[in-house]
Amino acid sequence: PAYSIELLNKMVKVFKDYCGVLNEESIRKNFVLIYELLDEILDFGFPQTTSTEQLRSCVHNEAIVVDAPKFGLSMPKINPRTVPSTSVHRPVGSGKKQKNEIFVDILERLTVLLNAAGYVINSSIDGSIQMKSYLSGNPELK
Repeated sequence: PAYSIELLNKMVKVFKDYCGVLNEESIRKNFVLIYELLDEILDFGFPQTTSTEQLRSCVHNEAIVVDAPKFGLSMPKINPRTVPSTSVHRPVGSGKKQKNEIFVDILERLTVLLNAAGYVINSSIDGSIQMKSYLSGNPELK
């Protein structure tokens, strides 16, 4: 549990380094940037790097500056300089031979409540599996 909390604290530091402040409005305005940072920090659920200097070479989006927190409702603005995601895009029904592929994403959320001494009081794990299939017909499974 302590490793997870340390990773979350380092991720908050990286987000603050990029966005300046970390609140709901800055997360909404910089969602694409934060998503890209998460993609670079975590690879297949394993932490890779939390160094802001190392991430600068991998991250291509720029942060949208958020003013001091205001009270009241405001609509988020869209970043016009958004770079497309590097996620897997496959054309449906392309002319060339398709590969029989399945992409599986396992999303997990770990919630832990610790007391002052560091002992676990309550913990829970929530998750889901998302699958994208590019199987043609009934391929042979190996």
